[in-house]
Amino acid sequence: MLRLIAIQNQKRGSGKTTIAINLAHALKRDNYTVISVILSRSSSLKPMPVIA
Repeated sequence: MLRLIAIQNQKRGSGKTTIAINLAHALKRDNYTVISVILSRSSSLKPMPVIA
């Protein structure tokens, strides 16, 4: 079953990317398949190695 989790806040500097990375890591650690996509002008989500 596909589940979509969206993290949204219009304020800059509110930690959205940090929350997304930590949430993706926690889900991957629990054996979920995770795809992270950022749709912002800053595009600050960088490819990161995930150690699970």
